Amino acid sequence: MTRATKSQIAGGALVAAAALIGFVGVVVGDGGNPVEPAVDALNTAEAAAVLAGQVPSLAAGGALIGLGVGAVIASGATYWYQNKQIGGRLE
Repeated sequence: MTRATKSQIAGGALVAAAALIGFVGVVVGDGGNPVEPAVDALNTAEAAAVLAGQVPSLAAGGALIGLGVGAVIASGATYWYQNKQIGGRLE
């Protein structure tokens, strides 16, 4: 599978989930105006489709945040280890 296929699958899954949530909302609804829940379901599906298009950028942002946190932890661990090795003379 290529990356494009994976993001298309993820996007399709989000749209399907949004449509299912909208459908369940219509079925469970109070039996009033059927147009309003349908419009809400469409808006939810459109929002899911927009978010599905942003999957690569969101993943890249998460990776950069993870690398930054990892660098901070590694720096702290290195400082602690080196300080321990030289007997607390590190300033």
